[in-house]
Amino acid sequence: MHSAAGLPLPEGGLMGDPPFRAPHHGASSVALVGGGTGAMRPGEISLATHGVLFLDEMGEFPAVVLDALRQPLEEGIVRVSRARGSAATFPARFLLVGAMNPCPCGEGAAPGACRCQPAARARYARRLSGPLLDRFDLVVPLRRPDAGELLDGADGERTAEVAARVAAARRIAAARGYGPNAGVPAGALDAVAPLTADAGRLLDQHLRAGRLSARGLHRVRRVARTLADLDGAPEVVEARHVAEALALRAAREIVGAGGAG
Repeated sequence: MHSAAGLPLPEGGLMGDPPFRAPHHGASSVALVGGGTGAMRPGEISLATHGVLFLDEMGEFPAVVLDALRQPLEEGIVRVSRARGSAATFPARFLLVGAMNPCPCGEGAAPGACRCQPAARARYARRLSGPLLDRFDLVVPLRRPDAGELLDGADGERTAEVAARVAAARRIAAARGYGPNAGVPAGALDAVAPLTADAGRLLDQHLRAGRLSARGLHRVRRVARTLADLDGAPEVVEARHVAEALALRAAREIVGAGGAG
């Protein structure tokens, strides 16, 4: 991909580390998904294949650019066609990470501090369409730390401890033959992520209430499978794992209303 994009390669000619791409929010659709008026070139999503695509200030990207991510996120490839009949298919299996403010002024998380008009907040939130948000597995609202947290400097869990726990969960997932749990096909979820009766009833309630789509159901089950692996319970997915996966996903409704950071 780097060769096709005309980018320099490291010494030895092979990429040894997973890529990390962080395009500016002014990037065009062509820059993000690939194409060009002359030679077809891969875009940022292909350059991030098997790595991370980080979109900082996600709410500042044009809506049409963000929506161009929907099909690649679903299929893991991107097909680029031009009016002259030229076409190309590039890989696009990447981990999308986005970050955005709660509103254009950035003060929406603090009560009474936001200077934005309701119409401006609504326009900002609409940059992320419902179908795009439906493809996010995790949405985590962040709050401002208080003064005590900043000044006390209390240490959290060590990175090495978290990394060891994640590595163990990834080994459990890899042993199933699908790689990370995100790669488990929908038809294999009943075998890979069997649900307890309580977990099944919880999903049924959300489906009947219209709070969960068919795509969302599969994504919740994969996240719940991962939570169970992290919890050291690889045999069955319990209601608490499903509830946590649903809670992580439900926060996207806050983003859609323009209230999360």
